[in-house]
Amino acid sequence: MKGRILIAATVALAAASPIFVATACAADPSADTQPGFVPGTGQINPGNAAQPWSNAPPLPQDQQPAQEEARAALMSPDNGAPSAGQSAGQGPAQGAAQGPAQGGVQATPPAPNGGDQSGSGASSAAPSAAPPGPIGATIQTMPAKFSHRNDVLDHMPVMAWPLPLNAQQRQEIYQAVMADKSPPAADTTKLKPANALTFEQRRDMRPLPESLAAVDGLQGLKYVKGKDKVLLVRPSTGIVVDEVTM
Repeated sequence: MKGRILIAATVALAAASPIFVATACAADPSADTQPGFVPGTGQINPGNAAQPWSNAPPLPQDQQPAQEEARAALMSPDNGAPSAGQSAGQGPAQGAAQGPAQGGVQATPPAPNGGDQSGSGASSAAPSAAPPGPIGATIQTMPAKFSHRNDVLDHMPVMAWPLPLNAQQRQEIYQAVMADKSPPAADTTKLKPANALTFEQRRDMRPLPESLAAVDGLQGLKYVKGKDKVLLVRPSTGIVVDEVTM
């Protein structure tokens, strides 16, 4: 009987001990075992105090790449091939024997006696299907130091990225909107992609002409007509998503 009472007392003490520990920790504010934890938000404790992603200030709008430069970068051809590395399948000695890369493609050394190594009469320097850079990187994940495309886009906020419209499509949009004889909206000179329309400017939003219904990417958008430009706007937010000029 005494043994049963002793076991029951031990179990009760073990069950109550977390309460005493929690009370002791709460009483001592310095006993912080969860740095970085934000109660009530569901945030997972990272084990250290939260740090900002970057302390670098955003690039001012007047220093961002031009809209057409960003559009050309965004529409760069992509064959989907991941990079195999700058010297994949080559030893250091072999890479040195071949000489420096030209335009990101390693030049193949000439065959002895001026012959063709491939035996098919093809050019000895064939362009590689994979872009040079870190192994496995694609056109979208390539670091900016290896990719002019990504370097341009990295200097623009994502909201300011232009729509993938080619020159013919932009010309169709501009001509169709400017054919409307209504006067241009006021105060649109300083409006750029990623800017938000004021309440007064939202009154000047118009549906796109029916002739542009087949242009991919314009679905759900409206426009605001400027003096010498067309601002494509997402009506639910009033955000300018693109600017079309001639």
